[in-house]
Amino acid sequence: MITAPVLVVAGVITDGERVLITQRHGVEGEAGLWEFPGGKVEAGETDQEALVRELVEELAINVEVGEFLVETLHHYPTKSILLRSYRCLAVAGEFTLHCHQAMAWVSPAELDRYSFSGADLPLVSYLQRI
Repeated sequence: MITAPVLVVAGVITDGERVLITQRHGVEGEAGLWEFPGGKVEAGETDQEALVRELVEELAINVEVGEFLVETLHHYPTKSILLRSYRCLAVAGEFTLHCHQAMAWVSPAELDRYSFSGADLPLVSYLQRI
């Protein structure tokens, strides 16, 4: 049975020329891989509302959601992810990891040094081209 893709949003949080990436917790297939923080869009939420909620839950920060960057569709063996990414500015809070095992501020050129979740790879390529 083919199901609709899961709609997920990712925040590209910047600090000067660097972007924030986070490393997944757990023991599932994606554990230990790096990603841009964010999560599922719940019913009735806009992308922006979901991103604000997810970043409070995951990192204890408030953000202003800015420009749309890129949308990608990635197929995993058990589901498909439609990932929409937005530039974000952290405006309040202290970065605290609630859902990840690590975080790093890296330049786009350094992103190749990290193993990313499949859905995030097109965003990595996009950030390295702009």
